[in-house]
Amino acid sequence: MLLKWLKWMMIFAGFFTVLFLVMHWDVKHGAKSYTRTHPMTETLSHNATIDIYNTGKSFYEDLFKDIENAKGHIWIHFFIIRDDKVSNEFFDLLIEKARKGVDVRLSVDFLGSDIEKDTIHKMEKGGVEIVKSRSISMKNAFYSLHHRNHRRLISIDEDIAYIGGFNMGDEYLGKDPKFGYWRDYHIRLSGNAGSEVYQQFKRDWLEDGGSSIKSIQLHYSSEENNEGNVHFIFSTGETLVNKTIDWINEAKESVTITTPYFIPNKNLVTALKRAVKRGVEVNILVPDDTDAWFTKPPSYQIEKDLLEKGVNLYLYQKGFFHGKIIVVDHAWADVGTANWDPRSFYLNDESNCIIRDEAAARKLESFIEKDMKDSEKLTEKAFEEIPVWEKALQRTPKWLYYYF
Repeated sequence: MLLKWLKWMMIFAGFFTVLFLVMHWDVKHGAKSYTRTHPMTETLSHNATIDIYNTGKSFYEDLFKDIENAKGHIWIHFFIIRDDKVSNEFFDLLIEKARKGVDVRLSVDFLGSDIEKDTIHKMEKGGVEIVKSRSISMKNAFYSLHHRNHRRLISIDEDIAYIGGFNMGDEYLGKDPKFGYWRDYHIRLSGNAGSEVYQQFKRDWLEDGGSSIKSIQLHYSSEENNEGNVHFIFSTGETLVNKTIDWINEAKESVTITTPYFIPNKNLVTALKRAVKRGVEVNILVPDDTDAWFTKPPSYQIEKDLLEKGVNLYLYQKGFFHGKIIVVDHAWADVGTANWDPRSFYLNDESNCIIRDEAAARKLESFIEKDMKDSEKLTEKAFEEIPVWEKALQRTPKWLYYYF
């Protein structure tokens, strides 16, 4: 009986090993093929008025107000959309505007939607156009499963745009008992910068099979292109890693990083160490409790190594931290959707806004400093208290990090 059981265990182990190897091969080749036709886009610079949000309440209040005031179009993509109280308020508002003749388009990642079929039917009947982004295809099926549209893009009447970490649901208001208080960061941009978000939404919408969009003539100022205070990076694949390394290498005084998941590759870790060595203050804030526990063990050895080299690491205690920010030399900042993990750097579609505005950068830093006061500074002693089962998971093969 024991021999029979061992035989079946070996068969199952062999089957899943082969399946993982096939999946990994398919993902690597699919990513290579997709990024060849979808290179990173770095836009022109534009001037914009910038508003910063770090609570779901303030973000939703202004977003709903902008939707109510929209005259021409409301185009929205979220990675995750729930079908709960605040989401249904959002849906009703979209239907109301569509019935008044506003062009309303809603996109959500294919795997990120909890919207019920009846709710979708209600919105479509009310005039809201809906697509599920990055559906599963037979070509490179495993890659298409893992390749997600992680961008959050909102374009309203072309001159208002939103970008950042929030999605749509009650949990982002701190109403999910599992996560409790939710800290995140999002920005609102008003001005010509919104045209770039408009264009990227359009590209994604058409790629996902959405209905045609009438082209309009966009006007750019040569003065803005040279001196604007914001520009965007829309990426899929490792070009974002190289860009991030360049930012760290250019830092002269400080680098502040916040991210919900921290599994940087070797080159990023090396860049952070070199920054400390040349006298740059490096601060990293991550959540203590996470919604993806399996991302923590692989980060322990990286964090310990960085701590020993002089990097300051903070564990957020007030609730769940989900913000994705980099502030360099107190002078400029990156606010967007990309995490410091392999999914964001190699698999997902991401969007980042680069803010060359010292006042905005310092305001972000002041918010983060408050978040650090709600955090515990990591010490080497903490690594001695890691449970045995988590220590074992530190040895997870690096190629598996792709799927964390």
